[in-house]
Amino acid sequence: MKKKETTFGFAVLAMIACFAFIMIPGAIFGTKIHVMFLLSWLIAFGLCMSRGYSYAELQSGMIKFIPKCIVPVLLILTIGAIIGSWCASGTIAYITYLGLQIINPRFFLATAFVVTLICACFTGTSFGTCGTVGVALMGVAMGMGLNPLWSASAILCAAVIGDGVSPLSDTPNVIAGASGVDMFESVKFQLPMTIPVAVLTFLFYLVMGIMGGVQAADTTAISELVDAIGQSYNLGIWCLLPIIVVFGLLIKKFPAIPSLLLGALTALLVACFTQGQSFASVIGSMWSGFSLQSENAMVAKLFSRGGISGMTGTCVLIIFSFGLFGILNEAKVLDTLMKPLDKVVKNRISGVLAVVIVGFLANLSSSASFSEVFTGNVMSPVYEKAGLNKLDLTRAATVGCLAFSMYIPFVVMPATVTASLGVDPVAMIPYYVSMPIYLVVLVVITALNLDKKMLEKK
Repeated sequence: MKKKETTFGFAVLAMIACFAFIMIPGAIFGTKIHVMFLLSWLIAFGLCMSRGYSYAELQSGMIKFIPKCIVPVLLILTIGAIIGSWCASGTIAYITYLGLQIINPRFFLATAFVVTLICACFTGTSFGTCGTVGVALMGVAMGMGLNPLWSASAILCAAVIGDGVSPLSDTPNVIAGASGVDMFESVKFQLPMTIPVAVLTFLFYLVMGIMGGVQAADTTAISELVDAIGQSYNLGIWCLLPIIVVFGLLIKKFPAIPSLLLGALTALLVACFTQGQSFASVIGSMWSGFSLQSENAMVAKLFSRGGISGMTGTCVLIIFSFGLFGILNEAKVLDTLMKPLDKVVKNRISGVLAVVIVGFLANLSSSASFSEVFTGNVMSPVYEKAGLNKLDLTRAATVGCLAFSMYIPFVVMPATVTASLGVDPVAMIPYYVSMPIYLVVLVVITALNLDKKMLEKK
């Protein structure tokens, strides 16, 4: 059968058909997006075969495309193991313990921002951070009589910043994997944007604290949380050994996966010799996640996580999505759909703005994870044709897919974290201090090539 030309109209139809099939059941019935991605292969096969492509050709395209995600998938599974071992060793608990002790009632918003940022960076979960430390901080804020929206603002902005830059988080792993770049390189490349955003946001809350004049408050909720962590672990400087090993090796340019594995091995030893864990139990935590027994429900929730098996959902999502994009790519759907962007994306600034816009619009699917997978895959060939560095793509995707998802109340991310803090997601929209700062810093750095030397090294 002679192949028909893949027109722009057909490409749009194919994308709408596939992703409507994926997203609508999720929005209406709450179906798993992972399974819908797999079933969407049937839609893609049918549409592309109607243009003259054989099943064998489409399957071949899929099989050629899926291996692009193998390294990110292996990295995500390794991170699952290290989170489980770090929860068992007290590494994450000790960082949280230290962070909670810096709470200053006089400057609640600024210190709440710092504490949440530390926890989000070292736990790799905005959901978990907001649902545990965030809830405790909101209790303190209510005791102070502070505006709950401003209090939630400090917590949520810090959670998003930490989520976007933490190697332990799904977000940078999915974005890097979908874009075809090394995750650790992507995280390092984000720092010239993330650090100014974090500093400017902190200064904003610091000034608010100075002007607000909050003198004292009941910090019982925080004290109880600190005490519960101290009772659950044998805390000390030894808890930091796994972090020192990992970051020391990465600074020395040691490969990422062996560095993480050595960090997990160090945590295993720390857990066995200082936390009273058995070798078998820590190995079990690396597979199925650590389960902490604590009378404090928030502490048990925060540190009962991790494990290789806990990361399989993210890995399956990536593999199934790459399979779908492999089918569409073989039928030239992606190339055709991105032709208008090929004409627009000619330099760094136009490229990052296009990524931010595509990422934000993709969030209308109600899933930031979908937005990250979609944006990385569709914009990657555009960047390649324009001769642009795809590290720019991942940095812009963090803004468009993650940060700006907070402006769409029905997206899973803002809906979940605002619910955990007891604030309305629509009412929160004007209070997201970091999000416009993200865009301004991104545009300034890109337009003025302030990171030119860093980009040249890549």
